[in-house]
Amino acid sequence: MSLLAKLPQWFESKPLVLLRFSDGFWSDVSATKHGLGRFTVVRNHEVFSELKLPSLCLAEMPVEGTYKFYVGVVKSKAAVGTFASRITVLKLQALNLSTFEDLAKALDGQIFQTLLKDRLTSQRFATVLSPKVSVAIIDALSKDSANRKAIETAAAHVPKLRRISSAEWEQFDAIKTAMAAFGLSKSDSPVKVEVSMDSDSTLNFLDANENRLDHVDSTEESEYAHVLEDNVIAKDASVIPGFELIEKHMTGKAVFSNRNERLEVYTANKGPLEIMLGVDLIYINESVGNTVMVQYKMLERHADPVTGSGDWGFRPDNQFELEVARMKLPALNGTIEDYRLHRSPFYFKFVKRKGDGESHASFVVSLNHLQHVLDSPKSKGPKGGVRLSFDSLDGIYLRETDLLGLIRSGYIGTHRIETEALKPIIQAVAEGKRALVLAWQKVFRKEGGE
Repeated sequence: MSLLAKLPQWFESKPLVLLRFSDGFWSDVSATKHGLGRFTVVRNHEVFSELKLPSLCLAEMPVEGTYKFYVGVVKSKAAVGTFASRITVLKLQALNLSTFEDLAKALDGQIFQTLLKDRLTSQRFATVLSPKVSVAIIDALSKDSANRKAIETAAAHVPKLRRISSAEWEQFDAIKTAMAAFGLSKSDSPVKVEVSMDSDSTLNFLDANENRLDHVDSTEESEYAHVLEDNVIAKDASVIPGFELIEKHMTGKAVFSNRNERLEVYTANKGPLEIMLGVDLIYINESVGNTVMVQYKMLERHADPVTGSGDWGFRPDNQFELEVARMKLPALNGTIEDYRLHRSPFYFKFVKRKGDGESHASFVVSLNHLQHVLDSPKSKGPKGGVRLSFDSLDGIYLRETDLLGLIRSGYIGTHRIETEALKPIIQAVAEGKRALVLAWQKVFRKEGGE
């Protein structure tokens, strides 16, 4: 079901809000750090008393004798003093609209036109509409294809309205982990956000002070979020404790910095980088010159039919074998001058499929460790199948904080000379130069004997 098709039911409990800003606000907010992407407004409690949030809003802003109109999200409301409340407005998207009065005339049905005109006479800053008028307005605006796109873009950021796919959750989780590796908390704000409006990159969700991707269980269970393999990366790739996100691109690249340190993160889920390397996420720590690459896999719960006890495990399949086969680096010439505990950049992060939607239990193992475990008789099931799980590893694995510390210290990953050779190739492939993927694969076949 499309987001527009979901709005009528959503409006039943959280109808559309009209926001009418004063002259000068547009220029003031446009000059702020996050502009129309995120800002807050403080008014007396009664101004926001009718709001039922989160929901969509339409915003009117006077600009040099005319008006600009936007659709966006009023995400939250909070008391900030004895007499005042604050609302948070996100993702304002431009609309083709001249006045609210013209919008009223465009509604189908005289009754809706009258109801909207009546609400407009109040001249309140925040006006809550009825569910049916809300639907009539969206229907009228959606007749314009540009307006329809703007509404869909804004609606995607209404918490719990848009069902987050497994691929998005995994990618966002990876971005969050990248931020954590460099000292940022998961609630820290990016300094710079550059993603095309048409991009489906989960970096779109990394807004200032709003870099949390809300989750909805695909099975609609109220207690747990059920995520699939493709959906953890974005969160990990957006959190690097102590660092700020200074740049991101629709190609799947994010740049973080912290004083004299700099980290580049490439999200490669189902893209050319994954085809080239068999990984979902690539960290390049420019400060110490190492590169670390992570592939994500989901853990499924398995119950013992005899004892009834359960464990979370992963069973390798043909797809897994193909991914591992691509985890190779071409031979590089030069003198190695820096130290690594282990120079292999390849790691696996195994994540429980079910959790609270924000934090899913996981463990990390290196490629070499994984191959060792899978070759061990202890990993063989009663029918000869191979299984990797929390129990089978017996606590011998990296926790997320362990991996982050090793990335940041430069103790693991490629040597600087290797990173310098890999970086322009990774950058080019992330920008869509797919010919390099073929060239890379030819190197593998030549050197790996495939």
